[in-house]
Amino acid sequence: MASGSQTLKYVAYISSPDMEVLNDATFGVGADLADMWAYLDDATARLQARHPSYSFTPRLVRYEQVTTEMPRP
Repeated sequence: MASGSQTLKYVAYISSPDMEVLNDATFGVGADLADMWAYLDDATARLQARHPSYSFTPRLVRYEQVTTEMPRP
């Protein structure tokens, strides 16, 4: 049984303490990991400067497609 996976996209987002998404961006499969985190760090710093009493959570998520060959019963 063969299987594999393929990265489809990356989504970067920043959520507030109540888990509301305040900022998000979608990156293609060729995006550089360091560039995506730099984007998140910069956006988080700007939010923190505007709302110093809040804490923000940056996240980077990879979306994949998984394929699995199914054997004949």
